[in-house]
Amino acid sequence: MRTSFVDRFPAVLLLAWRPHLAALLLAAATGAAGAGLVRPSRRPVRGRAAAGVLALAVALPAALHRRPAPRRAPAASDLVVLVLNVWHGRADPAELAALVRRERPDLVVLPEAAQPYRDRVLPLVEGLGYRGTSSLGPGRRDGWGVTVLAGPRAADVVMEPGHALRLAHVRVTGELLGDRALYAVHATAPGRLGVVHDWRRDLRAAAAWTAAGAIVAGDLNATVDHRLLRAIGPSAGPTGAGTWPARLPRWAGIRIDHVLLPPGVEASAASVHDVAGSDHRAVLARLHLG
Repeated sequence: MRTSFVDRFPAVLLLAWRPHLAALLLAAATGAAGAGLVRPSRRPVRGRAAAGVLALAVALPAALHRRPAPRRAPAASDLVVLVLNVWHGRADPAELAALVRRERPDLVVLPEAAQPYRDRVLPLVEGLGYRGTSSLGPGRRDGWGVTVLAGPRAADVVMEPGHALRLAHVRVTGELLGDRALYAVHATAPGRLGVVHDWRRDLRAAAAWTAAGAIVAGDLNATVDHRLLRAIGPSAGPTGAGTWPARLPRWAGIRIDHVLLPPGVEASAASVHDVAGSDHRAVLARLHLG
């Protein structure tokens, strides 16, 4: 996929907040008309119409991109994946452990968690049969790593650190994944001009993985309004629930944390969960591996 202006800075930031921009445009047009800020003439009508058309042009693609992925009935054999960006290791380990204890995910993907955070949370879930691997070695800070916890149904999976993205990832293979792989990732945040090319490269690498049949889970720093994210695959959901920033209500945030599905994999359920200490919400998805 060739680079377009929508994949460049600052368009990538504007697209992330597309629904919010549409709402602001519509509110501004309505407010200006109601307050009489436009001279009495045909101009107010034309101005309101232009603003309405612009708001519709911004909002319609956002609505279309939020169509949920096809769902199937849950089954005992479903793969359960939990994703939580732990915000440089600040997420409360006890709350995360309680969520793991309640939902019993097979794989837990923790962006911004290296060995320090892994060593804090693992003792709380080892009794449940979980083990963990970090993408970084000893002495590295949490913010640059990704940790994966594997539950009892995934006792024999192989977890290997990899460096295909700007930030190290973990590749999970074997056992209940069958001939598929799961990549636990943290894509580059496109928050400034100098790193947007890294963001594009990360998402294109992820698209190559799903094209080969792999699942991609983690903080992608992209929403479904970004065409490079849609090229990776449909998000397991949920629709309409923001995962970042956690300080905003779910309806007011954006969803940049995903479990992305390759061809042949379907979601049977998805939900969002709050965990104290993190600026992200967790995403829990149940997947049927076709």
